[in-house]
Amino acid sequence: MDIPQADLDLLNEKDKNELRSFISAETQRQRVQGQTHALTDQCWKKCVTSPIKSNQLDKNEVSCMADCVARFLDVNLAIVSHVQKLTGGGKQ
Repeated sequence: MDIPQADLDLLNEKDKNELRSFISAETQRQRVQGQTHALTDQCWKKCVTSPIKSNQLDKNEVSCMADCVARFLDVNLAIVSHVQKLTGGGKQ
């Protein structure tokens, strides 16, 4: 969504900052939502390999999904930690 510059110029500094914060939060929310969809898709394709015959996954599929999600989160946390160390953000 692009906001015309003329409209932005009408806002005071406080409103501009609130708008920037809102846009930043929405962008972050969209990223998280996209990652969640990607994770769901990857784990589903990996773990649910046969037709679903009931309203529940079988115990092997449930276990596989839990492991898949856990590994995905482990890798993401490791990447974030590594990037923070590289950028100096992990120093205390």
